[in-house]
Amino acid sequence: MSGWPRATRRLFVCAVALFIAGCSHPKTNFSQYPGFAEYYAAHAPLDVTPNAGEKALLERYKPRVYLPANHAGLIDFYQDYIAQGKLFRTDGKIISANVTQGILNANKDDTGVVFRHITTTQPTRATVFARIDHDELEANGTKQSLTFLTYHAVFRHSGLAAGFAGWRASMVSWFADLNDWHQLDHYTAATIVLNAAARPLALMLQQHNYHHTYVFGSDFPFPVDERVGVDVAIRSNELYPHSPQRVRHRAVRFNSPEEMRYLLGFGDQPHIAADDITEGHSDVKYELAFLPPSDAFYIFKGFLGERRHLPGRDGPPGADFNALPETKSLTSQLLMGFWRVDNRDDFERLNKTYGVSGKQVDFVRAQVLPFARAIGMVPNSPQATGSNPTTAK
Repeated sequence: MSGWPRATRRLFVCAVALFIAGCSHPKTNFSQYPGFAEYYAAHAPLDVTPNAGEKALLERYKPRVYLPANHAGLIDFYQDYIAQGKLFRTDGKIISANVTQGILNANKDDTGVVFRHITTTQPTRATVFARIDHDELEANGTKQSLTFLTYHAVFRHSGLAAGFAGWRASMVSWFADLNDWHQLDHYTAATIVLNAAARPLALMLQQHNYHHTYVFGSDFPFPVDERVGVDVAIRSNELYPHSPQRVRHRAVRFNSPEEMRYLLGFGDQPHIAADDITEGHSDVKYELAFLPPSDAFYIFKGFLGERRHLPGRDGPPGADFNALPETKSLTSQLLMGFWRVDNRDDFERLNKTYGVSGKQVDFVRAQVLPFARAIGMVPNSPQATGSNPTTAK
């Protein structure tokens, strides 16, 4: 190794470090993060699906989903993914080689259960799972009831961001598939937020391990046909507002204070960061399906994909484990994602709150009033004061 060029030695050392870091598996995943048990004890997921009126509302506002060229496309979670694979216990013994919705749900509370997907057929249909939830925002003594229409697209696997390229991508590609970083991608959620009069206020998109909130009118207009367009990023599947052009988007792993400063445009690029790239090519025709919030799709505690070496390559838990327990309520997610690129006020509030305390909920509280002003809930007056958002009912 001493005779290798310096750059080659650096690549080798990095590769070895990554391999060693991934050799030991944690026994559990994000579903066991401290605070989730208490949160779900107080907010038990419902066992009901949307009623006829709610389904009509979800159909009315369902987003247009644009895929990049040569994308594998959306799938159905149960027919195309779960039906093709095996379910294993913690000790590696098989539970079922013919997994059904019932079998998956019977094992949804076992934190060590692993589902391994094996692709055997082409997708039967493109399915987006839709749900409706309600929460409340309080600002400056005024309360606003909010309705959240959430749509989860589903993909067989998730790849690394397309902006992850060059020598780093070449190094990782020696021992991992950049297009199939981990099995199953169902953390691809778009949420349309309505006020009490059912008027659309904002779009909330889940991007990697954080959210980004866009206000209709100030960030972009609400479309005349009432169907917001979202682009699926090349390789990573992350969702961004639709653009007819090829667009690069700053992306990070998590929304730590350091990484948020970078996303806002006022901080250095973290060591592990890469741009997502979108180029909406085709408008996908898909069907909506409705599952109760208590279904394994949302609250499976084990691994919904095979366990792999290297950090981040294990299959994910259920789609509802999408935010820290302290900011798990939908209003908190909405506010935590309300940050605007190049907005110095957001940047300063971040530095004075989350950047000091390390608690996301502090930034959430600071963004109550700016968001309430942005949606016209309270006057745009510097004398107004904010208050805490309520938690989900």
